[in-house]
Amino acid sequence: MRTPPRARAQRAEGDPVAGTIAPMPAAPASGLLGRPLSEVLGALASPHELPGGGGPAAALTAAAAAALTAKVARGSRATWIEAGGAIAHAESLRMQTQALIDRDAAAYHEASAVLARDERSARRGVATPAGTAAVPVGDRERIVGEALIQAADLALAIAAAASEIAQLAADVARQCPRAMQPDALTAVALAEAATCACARLVAINRRLPDDDPRRASAAAAARAAQGARERACD
Repeated sequence: MRTPPRARAQRAEGDPVAGTIAPMPAAPASGLLGRPLSEVLGALASPHELPGGGGPAAALTAAAAAALTAKVARGSRATWIEAGGAIAHAESLRMQTQALIDRDAAAYHEASAVLARDERSARRGVATPAGTAAVPVGDRERIVGEALIQAADLALAIAAAASEIAQLAADVARQCPRAMQPDALTAVALAEAATCACARLVAINRRLPDDDPRRASAAAAARAAQGARERACD
């Protein structure tokens, strides 16, 4: 892909900041879903683009599980009268988890950008950029706290959807032709992994009180996914 002329000019002129500090987190305009898989994996591997990559990775895994479930259900139409309903359910869950990929990827971006800009200015010993102000300590704590709460909400949403996918995939695995069972069982395993990963993200969220209901809901979603896997493998 060609580099835009303006970008080439800026690079030729030089960036006084480049090479001296870590780049600010930047959310791609098109989101993760609009990018090639290799770029998505690169974003997950980057410490700058996705400050919190566990949620998007889990949502992507859950979406893949839903897609496999839909595929197996389509291949079961000849022998399973309820295959149509399973297909519609799986596709709905796929769209839901796909949307959560970019929602979770963007959850930290605004807070991370504000804090990174403030930190950059402090490290360089200069004023913050025109039109902005340094972030007071109290506001920094509030920004981080709000980001952590939003992360917990999104992790719980992914866990709930992934758990539902695991349960649906387990039902499909019990009804599909034997030749398609490996794909169905793979879908169950992927969905269970996504559920347990996000349940863990909720469990370790330091902003949530010990008795916060989100902790119990996430744990229940993980147990349901684990039960689905046991049922599918019977």
